Amino acid sequence: MASKGHGDTNSGRLPSAPAYSEEVPPGHNAVFPAPTLVPPPPSYLTPSAPPVHMMMPASLEPLNVVYPAPTNPGFPPPGYVTPSAPPMMPAPFGHPNAVYPAPMNPRIPPVPPGYVTPPVPAMMPAPPPDLRPTGCPPGLEYLIHVDQLLVHQTFHLAELLGWEVRNSYNVKNSIGQQVFLAEEENNCCTLQCFGPSRPFTFHIQDNLGQEVLTLMRPLACSYCCFPCCLQDLEVQSPPGIPIGYVVQECHPFLPKLTVLNERRQPQLRIKGPLFFCSCCRDVTFEVKTLDDSMLIGHISKQWSGFLREAYTDADHFGIVFPMDLDVKMKAVLLGACFLIDFLYFEERKGDKKH
Repeated sequence: MASKGHGDTNSGRLPSAPAYSEEVPPGHNAVFPAPTLVPPPPSYLTPSAPPVHMMMPASLEPLNVVYPAPTNPGFPPPGYVTPSAPPMMPAPFGHPNAVYPAPMNPRIPPVPPGYVTPPVPAMMPAPPPDLRPTGCPPGLEYLIHVDQLLVHQTFHLAELLGWEVRNSYNVKNSIGQQVFLAEEENNCCTLQCFGPSRPFTFHIQDNLGQEVLTLMRPLACSYCCFPCCLQDLEVQSPPGIPIGYVVQECHPFLPKLTVLNERRQPQLRIKGPLFFCSCCRDVTFEVKTLDDSMLIGHISKQWSGFLREAYTDADHFGIVFPMDLDVKMKAVLLGACFLIDFLYFEERKGDKKH
């Protein structure tokens, strides 16, 4: 069955508009009749067309045509130079918008091309407060809590052949734990030519390898016939800062030493025995007050065995002092122990007398 809708090709004509029906609700595909035209009033005059000379001719050019800007003939005249803009005048002095040049510093060189400003370093934390007791040199804090030290000289095989070598010592506490390590600084010529009378420099380090004490002994005589050239040992802590001295006293019979502070003021006195007999017994040097009225400690050379005593110079020492003694004086007594070893016990194998 042929369709009778819009665009029916079978009929060849357009369908007619449907008749108005009141059954179609308003607003739902409603078809309304065309409005009735109202004629103009009798007095209305129809406007006439404008005159022909006022009518614009139709443009034959395409749309969006760009026309050149109109020119003013005769301007600018030939040779005319367009004036440049005047320079910007600075604001007067004191004006809030005034800009002043930065002052030049002739000692600061100009920044080279390509220079990159280094970044600001991170803020370093403040160092911890110094908890070291007043007057205690750095590295000697351990000596505050001890009243005894053991000094053991290291054995070197070359000593059996009579060859002098640089001395080294292990400083231990009363239970045998190492506290310091002492190493001699010297050259071969000085070792072989001067023997026990040689000048030396000892570097004493703690268990962390930090140098806490330096002992310096110049070349001098050890005989009483030359009282102006007796032994003098300087103790420094830290290196370069003297904290005390050990000076040999002139006495015809007894070995005597005086312990001085950093201002070379006498503090203690060390007195040795009249005869040195170290066979199977200890040799003790007493540490007393300046008036010899009170014994406050001692430095003893300990018996270390027949073979060691007979064939080597590797000696063992013990140092005893009061617990409340100034830590600087404890360090100077340690230096006095090294000086006593060189003065009275450091001998060649062939020159052993005791």
